[in-house]
Amino acid sequence: MTQGIDLNVDAKITDEALAKARARIGEEVPISEAWNSEAAKDSIRKWAEGIGDTNPLWINLDYGKKSKFGAVLAPPSFLYTCNQGPAHRGAKAGGFRGLPGLHRFWSEEEWEWFVPIKHNDAIRGSTKEVEINERRSSLALRSFENVTEQRFWNQKDELLAIHRMHFVNTERSTAAKTGVHKEFQKYRYTAEELQKIMADIDMEVVRGATPRYWEDVQVGENLPHVVKGPLTSSEEVSFTAAWGGPFIMASEIVHRYVRAHPKANVPDRETNAPDFPERAHWDDKFAREVGAPAAYDFGGQRVAWLIHMLTNWCGDDGFIRKLRAKLIKFNVLGDATWCTARVTAKSIENGEHLVHLEIKGDNQRHETTIIGTASIRLPSKSKA
Repeated sequence: MTQGIDLNVDAKITDEALAKARARIGEEVPISEAWNSEAAKDSIRKWAEGIGDTNPLWINLDYGKKSKFGAVLAPPSFLYTCNQGPAHRGAKAGGFRGLPGLHRFWSEEEWEWFVPIKHNDAIRGSTKEVEINERRSSLALRSFENVTEQRFWNQKDELLAIHRMHFVNTERSTAAKTGVHKEFQKYRYTAEELQKIMADIDMEVVRGATPRYWEDVQVGENLPHVVKGPLTSSEEVSFTAAWGGPFIMASEIVHRYVRAHPKANVPDRETNAPDFPERAHWDDKFAREVGAPAAYDFGGQRVAWLIHMLTNWCGDDGFIRKLRAKLIKFNVLGDATWCTARVTAKSIENGEHLVHLEIKGDNQRHETTIIGTASIRLPSKSKA
Protein backbone atom coordinates (compact mmCIF):
# COMPACT_ATOMS: atom_id res chain seq x y z
CA MET A 1 0.00 0.00 0.00
CA THR A 2 1.42 3.37 -0.95
CA GLN A 3 1.72 6.40 1.26
CA GLY A 4 -0.68 8.27 -1.00
CA ILE A 5 -3.48 5.80 -0.28
CA ASP A 6 -2.97 6.14 3.48
CA LEU A 7 -3.01 9.93 3.34
CA ASN A 8 -6.14 10.13 1.24
CA VAL A 9 -8.22 7.63 3.21
CA ASP A 10 -6.96 8.28 6.71
CA ALA A 11 -7.21 12.08 6.87
CA LYS A 12 -8.37 13.46 10.23
CA ILE A 13 -10.64 16.36 11.11
CA THR A 14 -8.42 19.01 12.65
CA ASP A 15 -9.00 22.45 14.09
CA GLU A 16 -6.96 23.78 11.18
CA ALA A 17 -9.26 22.08 8.66
CA LEU A 18 -12.35 23.50 10.37
CA ALA A 19 -10.81 26.97 10.41
CA LYS A 20 -10.08 26.68 6.70
CA ALA A 21 -13.69 25.68 6.02
CA ARG A 22 -15.08 28.50 8.17
CA ALA A 23 -12.94 31.04 6.33
CA ARG A 24 -15.14 30.47 3.27
CA ILE A 25 -18.41 31.33 5.04
CA GLY A 26 -20.26 34.09 3.22
CA GLU A 27 -18.00 34.06 0.15
CA GLU A 28 -20.47 33.98 -2.74
CA VAL A 29 -19.05 32.88 -6.07
CA PRO A 30 -20.66 32.14 -9.43
CA ILE A 31 -21.15 28.53 -10.43
CA SER A 32 -19.08 28.47 -13.59
CA GLU A 33 -18.95 25.64 -16.11
CA ALA A 34 -22.07 23.99 -14.66
CA TRP A 35 -23.03 20.58 -16.02
CA ASN A 36 -26.06 22.29 -17.58
CA SER A 37 -26.26 26.04 -18.12
CA GLU A 38 -29.50 25.95 -20.08
CA ALA A 39 -32.71 23.93 -20.05
CA ALA A 40 -32.14 22.34 -23.46
CA LYS A 41 -34.55 19.68 -24.72
CA ASP A 42 -32.06 16.83 -24.48
CA SER A 43 -30.75 17.94 -21.08
CA ILE A 44 -34.26 18.02 -19.62
CA ARG A 45 -35.07 14.61 -21.09
CA LYS A 46 -31.86 13.04 -19.80
CA TRP A 47 -32.49 14.39 -16.31
CA ALA A 48 -36.12 13.26 -16.25
CA GLU A 49 -35.16 9.79 -17.44
CA GLY A 50 -32.24 9.72 -14.97
CA ILE A 51 -34.75 9.96 -12.11
CA GLY A 52 -37.33 7.73 -13.81
CA ASP A 53 -39.85 10.54 -14.46
CA THR A 54 -41.72 10.24 -17.77
CA ASN A 55 -44.20 13.11 -17.25
CA PRO A 56 -44.97 14.42 -20.77
CA LEU A 57 -44.70 18.02 -19.54
CA TRP A 58 -40.93 17.45 -19.36
CA ILE A 59 -40.24 15.30 -22.42
CA ASN A 60 -42.98 15.71 -25.06
CA LEU A 61 -42.54 18.90 -27.12
CA ASP A 62 -45.99 18.67 -28.68
CA TYR A 63 -47.60 18.21 -25.28
CA GLY A 64 -45.66 21.19 -23.94
CA LYS A 65 -46.76 23.43 -26.82
CA LYS A 66 -50.40 22.69 -25.98
CA SER A 67 -49.91 23.47 -22.28
CA LYS A 68 -50.55 26.90 -20.78
CA PHE A 69 -46.77 27.45 -20.87
CA GLY A 70 -46.54 26.93 -24.63
CA ALA A 71 -43.43 24.77 -24.15
CA VAL A 72 -42.10 21.86 -22.15
CA LEU A 73 -40.86 22.63 -18.68
CA ALA A 74 -37.96 21.20 -16.73
CA PRO A 75 -38.82 19.43 -13.46
CA PRO A 76 -38.09 21.61 -10.42
CA SER A 77 -35.29 19.17 -9.56
CA PHE A 78 -33.54 19.95 -12.87
CA LEU A 79 -31.59 22.64 -11.04
CA TYR A 80 -29.48 19.90 -9.48
CA THR A 81 -27.84 19.64 -12.90
CA CYS A 82 -26.96 23.34 -12.73
CA ASN A 83 -25.51 23.34 -9.21
CA GLN A 84 -21.93 22.42 -10.07
CA GLY A 85 -19.54 21.53 -12.82
CA PRO A 86 -16.91 18.81 -13.13
CA ALA A 87 -14.13 19.56 -10.68
CA HIS A 88 -11.43 19.43 -13.36
CA ARG A 89 -12.84 22.55 -15.03
CA GLY A 90 -11.67 24.78 -12.21
CA ALA A 91 -12.11 25.68 -8.56
CA LYS A 92 -15.33 27.63 -9.14
CA ALA A 93 -16.93 24.91 -11.22
CA GLY A 94 -17.82 22.91 -8.12
CA GLY A 95 -21.03 24.17 -6.56
CA PHE A 96 -19.80 23.03 -3.13
CA ARG A 97 -16.39 22.08 -1.80
CA GLY A 98 -15.27 19.47 0.68
CA LEU A 99 -11.96 19.04 2.44
CA PRO A 100 -9.27 16.70 1.08
CA GLY A 101 -9.38 13.21 2.54
CA LEU A 102 -12.74 13.60 4.31
CA HIS A 103 -15.94 11.92 3.14
CA ARG A 104 -19.17 13.85 2.73
CA PHE A 105 -22.64 12.42 3.25
CA TRP A 106 -25.66 14.38 1.97
CA SER A 107 -27.95 14.83 5.01
CA GLU A 108 -30.60 17.52 4.42
CA GLU A 109 -32.14 19.62 1.65
CA GLU A 110 -34.14 22.84 1.52
CA TRP A 111 -35.66 24.25 -1.65
CA GLU A 112 -37.76 27.31 -2.43
CA TRP A 113 -38.92 27.80 -6.03
CA PHE A 114 -40.34 31.02 -7.49
CA VAL A 115 -40.99 30.57 -11.22
CA PRO A 116 -41.07 27.54 -13.57
CA ILE A 117 -38.01 26.49 -15.56
CA LYS A 118 -38.93 26.68 -19.24
CA HIS A 119 -37.44 25.02 -22.30
CA ASN A 120 -34.39 26.95 -23.52
CA ASP A 121 -34.04 29.02 -20.35
CA ALA A 122 -30.44 30.05 -19.73
CA ILE A 123 -29.56 29.32 -16.10
CA ARG A 124 -26.84 30.83 -13.96
CA GLY A 125 -26.16 30.20 -10.31
CA SER A 126 -24.13 31.28 -7.32
CA THR A 127 -22.95 29.35 -4.28
CA LYS A 128 -21.68 30.15 -0.81
CA GLU A 129 -21.04 28.43 2.49
CA VAL A 130 -23.40 29.72 5.18
CA GLU A 131 -22.73 27.45 8.17
CA ILE A 132 -20.04 25.15 9.57
CA ASN A 133 -21.10 23.20 12.66
CA GLU A 134 -19.06 20.60 14.49
CA ARG A 135 -20.95 17.38 15.27
CA ARG A 136 -20.52 14.06 17.03
CA SER A 137 -21.88 11.07 15.15
CA SER A 138 -22.22 7.35 15.82
CA LEU A 139 -20.78 6.72 12.36
CA ALA A 140 -17.47 8.56 12.70
CA LEU A 141 -17.29 10.20 16.14
CA ARG A 142 -15.91 13.67 15.33
CA SER A 143 -17.54 15.17 12.25
CA PHE A 144 -18.80 18.51 11.01
CA GLU A 145 -21.78 19.73 9.04
CA ASN A 146 -21.48 22.31 6.29
CA VAL A 147 -24.44 24.13 4.81
CA THR A 148 -24.19 25.45 1.26
CA GLU A 149 -26.68 27.94 -0.19
CA GLN A 150 -27.19 28.27 -3.92
CA ARG A 151 -29.33 30.65 -5.98
CA PHE A 152 -30.41 30.25 -9.59
CA TRP A 153 -31.61 32.82 -12.13
CA ASN A 154 -32.84 32.66 -15.71
CA GLN A 155 -31.90 34.90 -18.65
CA LYS A 156 -34.50 37.45 -17.52
CA ASP A 157 -32.75 37.72 -14.15
CA GLU A 158 -35.78 36.14 -12.51
CA LEU A 159 -34.88 34.22 -9.36
CA LEU A 160 -35.76 30.60 -10.08
CA ALA A 161 -34.93 29.03 -6.74
CA ILE A 162 -32.94 29.11 -3.52
CA HIS A 163 -31.35 25.82 -2.51
CA ARG A 164 -29.64 24.79 0.72
CA MET A 165 -27.68 21.56 1.04
CA HIS A 166 -26.48 20.07 4.32
CA PHE A 167 -23.52 17.67 4.38
CA VAL A 168 -21.93 15.67 7.18
CA ASN A 169 -18.15 15.39 6.75
CA THR A 170 -16.49 12.38 8.36
CA GLU A 171 -13.11 10.68 8.66
CA ARG A 172 -13.23 7.73 6.27
CA SER A 173 -11.08 5.34 8.26
CA THR A 174 -12.74 6.22 11.57
CA ALA A 175 -16.19 5.62 10.10
CA ALA A 176 -15.09 2.22 8.81
CA LYS A 177 -13.56 1.21 12.15
CA THR A 178 -16.66 2.04 14.22
CA GLY A 179 -18.40 -0.88 12.51
CA VAL A 180 -21.90 0.63 12.84
CA HIS A 181 -23.10 -1.35 9.80
CA LYS A 182 -20.97 -4.48 10.14
CA GLU A 183 -24.03 -6.75 10.54
CA PHE A 184 -25.82 -5.31 7.51
CA GLN A 185 -27.12 -7.77 4.93
CA LYS A 186 -28.56 -6.86 1.55
CA TYR A 187 -32.18 -7.72 0.90
CA ARG A 188 -32.97 -10.59 -1.47
CA TYR A 189 -36.38 -10.39 -3.14
CA THR A 190 -38.71 -13.22 -3.92
CA ALA A 191 -40.34 -13.37 -7.35
CA GLU A 192 -43.63 -12.41 -5.69
CA GLU A 193 -42.08 -9.32 -4.07
CA LEU A 194 -40.70 -8.14 -7.41
CA GLN A 195 -44.11 -8.63 -8.99
CA LYS A 196 -45.64 -6.52 -6.21
CA ILE A 197 -43.15 -3.73 -6.89
CA MET A 198 -44.06 -3.81 -10.58
CA ALA A 199 -47.75 -3.73 -9.72
CA ASP A 200 -47.18 -0.69 -7.50
CA ILE A 201 -45.20 1.01 -10.27
CA ASP A 202 -48.10 0.40 -12.66
CA MET A 203 -50.39 2.26 -10.24
CA GLU A 204 -48.50 5.54 -10.73
CA VAL A 205 -50.87 8.42 -11.55
CA VAL A 206 -49.82 11.53 -13.50
CA ARG A 207 -52.41 14.30 -13.08
CA GLY A 208 -51.27 16.13 -16.20
CA ALA A 209 -53.44 18.82 -17.79
CA THR A 210 -56.49 18.25 -15.55
CA PRO A 211 -56.31 20.99 -12.90
CA ARG A 212 -56.27 19.97 -9.25
CA TYR A 213 -58.10 22.77 -7.50
CA TRP A 214 -57.19 23.92 -4.02
CA GLU A 215 -60.82 23.75 -2.92
CA ASP A 216 -61.04 20.04 -3.79
CA VAL A 217 -58.10 18.96 -1.64
CA GLN A 218 -58.92 17.55 1.78
CA VAL A 219 -56.66 17.72 4.83
CA GLY A 220 -55.64 14.17 5.70
CA GLU A 221 -55.80 12.77 2.19
CA ASN A 222 -52.92 10.64 0.92
CA LEU A 223 -51.17 11.16 -2.39
CA PRO A 224 -50.69 8.31 -4.87
CA HIS A 225 -47.28 6.78 -4.31
CA VAL A 226 -44.29 6.67 -6.64
CA VAL A 227 -42.02 3.62 -6.40
CA LYS A 228 -38.30 3.72 -7.16
CA GLY A 229 -35.91 0.81 -7.49
CA PRO A 230 -34.78 -1.67 -6.53
CA LEU A 231 -31.72 0.55 -6.81
CA THR A 232 -28.92 -0.78 -9.03
CA SER A 233 -25.46 0.36 -10.06
CA SER A 234 -26.90 0.96 -13.55
CA GLU A 235 -29.44 3.39 -12.09
CA GLU A 236 -26.66 5.19 -10.25
CA VAL A 237 -24.75 5.57 -13.51
CA SER A 238 -27.92 6.85 -15.22
CA PHE A 239 -28.50 9.42 -12.49
CA THR A 240 -24.88 10.57 -12.35
CA ALA A 241 -24.70 10.98 -16.13
CA ALA A 242 -27.76 13.24 -15.98
CA TRP A 243 -26.70 15.16 -12.86
CA GLY A 244 -23.00 15.56 -13.63
CA GLY A 245 -21.10 14.52 -10.50
CA PRO A 246 -17.95 16.50 -9.67
CA PHE A 247 -15.57 13.59 -10.28
CA ILE A 248 -17.02 12.16 -13.47
CA MET A 249 -13.95 12.36 -15.69
CA ALA A 250 -11.85 10.02 -17.78
CA SER A 251 -8.34 9.05 -18.84
CA GLU A 252 -5.99 11.99 -19.43
CA ILE A 253 -8.30 14.34 -17.54
CA VAL A 254 -8.11 12.08 -14.47
CA HIS A 255 -4.33 11.96 -14.48
CA ARG A 256 -3.95 15.70 -14.94
CA TYR A 257 -6.48 16.42 -12.20
CA VAL A 258 -4.84 14.01 -9.75
CA ARG A 259 -1.45 15.54 -10.45
CA ALA A 260 -2.85 18.98 -9.62
CA HIS A 261 -4.98 17.74 -6.69
CA PRO A 262 -3.27 14.63 -5.28
CA LYS A 263 -5.51 14.43 -2.21
CA ALA A 264 -8.59 14.00 -4.40
CA ASN A 265 -7.17 10.65 -5.45
CA VAL A 266 -8.47 7.65 -3.49
CA PRO A 267 -6.84 4.84 -5.47
CA ASP A 268 -8.33 1.44 -6.05
CA ARG A 269 -7.00 -0.84 -3.31
CA GLU A 270 -6.23 -3.72 -5.67
CA THR A 271 -4.68 -1.92 -8.63
CA ASN A 272 -3.54 1.43 -7.13
CA ALA A 273 -5.12 3.08 -10.19
CA PRO A 274 -6.28 6.66 -9.55
CA ASP A 275 -9.95 6.96 -8.61
CA PHE A 276 -12.34 9.18 -6.68
CA PRO A 277 -14.56 8.86 -3.59
CA GLU A 278 -17.72 9.37 -5.65
CA ARG A 279 -17.57 5.67 -6.45
CA ALA A 280 -19.08 4.97 -3.02
CA HIS A 281 -22.39 5.29 -4.88
CA TRP A 282 -21.80 2.20 -7.02
CA ASP A 283 -18.84 0.37 -5.42
CA ASP A 284 -19.92 -1.70 -2.38
CA LYS A 285 -16.37 -2.37 -1.25
CA PHE A 286 -15.35 1.27 -1.19
CA ALA A 287 -18.68 2.30 0.38
CA ARG A 288 -17.97 0.00 3.31
CA GLU A 289 -14.49 1.50 3.55
CA VAL A 290 -16.00 4.92 4.28
CA GLY A 291 -18.44 3.54 6.86
CA ALA A 292 -21.59 2.95 4.77
CA PRO A 293 -23.34 -0.45 4.78
CA ALA A 294 -23.04 -0.73 0.97
CA ALA A 295 -23.05 1.53 -2.10
CA TYR A 296 -25.82 4.09 -1.67
CA ASP A 297 -27.83 6.66 -3.59
CA PHE A 298 -27.16 10.41 -3.82
CA GLY A 299 -29.13 12.59 -1.41
CA GLY A 300 -30.43 14.83 -4.18
CA GLN A 301 -31.48 11.76 -6.11
CA ARG A 302 -33.85 10.65 -3.36
CA VAL A 303 -35.20 14.18 -2.97
CA ALA A 304 -35.81 14.31 -6.74
CA TRP A 305 -37.93 11.15 -6.39
CA LEU A 306 -40.13 12.90 -3.83
CA ILE A 307 -40.43 15.89 -6.16
CA HIS A 308 -41.48 13.48 -8.93
CA MET A 309 -44.32 12.25 -6.71
CA LEU A 310 -45.43 15.80 -5.94
CA THR A 311 -45.45 17.01 -9.56
CA ASN A 312 -47.41 13.90 -10.56
CA TRP A 313 -50.07 14.85 -8.03
CA CYS A 314 -50.32 18.62 -8.48
CA GLY A 315 -50.58 18.47 -12.27
CA ASP A 316 -49.40 20.93 -14.87
CA ASP A 317 -51.14 23.89 -13.16
CA GLY A 318 -49.63 23.18 -9.74
CA PHE A 319 -46.27 24.49 -8.59
CA ILE A 320 -44.03 23.32 -5.76
CA ARG A 321 -43.11 26.37 -3.68
CA LYS A 322 -41.08 24.85 -0.85
CA LEU A 323 -39.60 21.54 0.17
CA ARG A 324 -37.48 20.41 3.07
CA ALA A 325 -36.17 16.86 3.47
CA LYS A 326 -33.89 15.00 5.83
CA LEU A 327 -32.09 11.78 4.93
CA ILE A 328 -32.28 9.57 7.99
CA LYS A 329 -31.09 6.17 6.76
CA PHE A 330 -28.94 4.81 3.94
CA ASN A 331 -30.69 3.74 0.74
CA VAL A 332 -28.33 1.10 -0.65
CA LEU A 333 -28.07 -0.90 -3.85
CA GLY A 334 -30.94 -3.36 -3.90
CA ASP A 335 -33.35 -1.20 -1.91
CA ALA A 336 -36.69 -0.04 -3.26
CA THR A 337 -38.32 3.20 -2.13
CA TRP A 338 -42.03 3.98 -1.85
CA CYS A 339 -42.46 7.77 -1.96
CA THR A 340 -45.64 8.86 -0.17
CA ALA A 341 -47.23 12.05 1.16
CA ARG A 342 -50.18 13.24 3.23
CA VAL A 343 -51.94 16.62 3.20
CA THR A 344 -51.54 18.26 6.63
CA ALA A 345 -52.94 21.77 6.08
CA LYS A 346 -54.20 24.35 3.59
CA SER A 347 -53.64 28.10 3.59
CA ILE A 348 -53.86 31.27 1.55
CA GLU A 349 -50.67 33.32 1.79
CA ASN A 350 -49.92 36.46 -0.22
CA GLY A 351 -52.66 35.49 -2.65
CA GLU A 352 -51.29 31.97 -3.17
CA HIS A 353 -53.52 28.98 -2.46
CA LEU A 354 -51.18 26.53 -0.76
CA VAL A 355 -51.40 22.90 0.28
CA HIS A 356 -48.93 21.68 2.92
CA LEU A 357 -47.78 18.08 3.07
CA GLU A 358 -45.70 15.61 5.01
CA ILE A 359 -43.52 13.59 2.64
CA LYS A 360 -41.42 10.49 3.16
CA GLY A 361 -39.79 7.45 1.59
CA ASP A 362 -39.99 3.89 2.97
CA ASN A 363 -37.99 0.88 1.82
CA GLN A 364 -38.96 -2.77 1.41
CA ARG A 365 -37.99 -3.42 5.03
CA HIS A 366 -40.67 -0.89 6.07
CA GLU A 367 -37.94 1.48 7.26
CA THR A 368 -38.31 5.20 6.65
CA THR A 369 -35.20 6.56 4.93
CA ILE A 370 -36.24 10.16 4.21
CA ILE A 371 -38.74 12.54 5.79
CA GLY A 372 -39.78 16.07 5.01
CA THR A 373 -42.41 18.68 4.28
CA ALA A 374 -43.57 20.49 1.16
CA SER A 375 -45.85 23.35 0.17
CA ILE A 376 -47.55 23.37 -3.23
CA ARG A 377 -49.43 26.20 -4.92
CA LEU A 378 -52.63 25.01 -6.61
CA PRO A 379 -55.10 26.81 -8.87
CA SER A 380 -58.24 28.10 -7.16
CA LYS A 381 -61.79 27.90 -8.50
CA SER A 382 -62.24 31.46 -7.30
CA LYS A 383 -59.68 32.59 -9.87
CA ALA A 384 -60.67 30.24 -12.68
